[in-house]
Amino acid sequence: MTKTRLSFIDSCLRLQPTYLDAESVPVIPSTRPSYDDADPSGVSFFRTLVSNEVDLSNLTLPRSFFCRSDIVEANFENSDLSESTLCWNDFSDVNFSFADLQGADLRASDFARCDFRSADLRRADLRQSTFCNCLFDMALLDGAILTREDGAKLALSATQLADIAWTNDPGPEPGGG
Repeated sequence: MTKTRLSFIDSCLRLQPTYLDAESVPVIPSTRPSYDDADPSGVSFFRTLVSNEVDLSNLTLPRSFFCRSDIVEANFENSDLSESTLCWNDFSDVNFSFADLQGADLRASDFARCDFRSADLRRADLRQSTFCNCLFDMALLDGAILTREDGAKLALSATQLADIAWTNDPGPEPGGG
């Protein structure tokens, strides 16, 4: 992917007023967001319908918070969502190709027909999620956490299978459930 991502501020301006308050621009939190943050300061999608009405490609939105939302036909191609929380969501027909999801928490979500081709999922936590008809061709999965049971259901290359941090433990449910 050769397209340049927008800066964080320009990314937030693109989200206004559909998904963000037009009066202010959030800041990037110092750590990955959690449902029980005392002072949520970053980009947040809580109980939100996110669709294709706003172009979400080529954005810089690290440490964003997605929870209890429906994300349908959205395009996050080449967007930086590193260290974001994407738990307890329903993702349908979402394009995450070339997206940076390093260190993201994707637990307890349903992904249907999502495109993760060439996405960077290194150190992402994929446990307790379902992936139905999703594409992972050329996705980076070094250190991604996945149970052996769930991983057996995915069409992954031999290299990808070798790179995953396999576990038999589904881990605790993420907060906010």
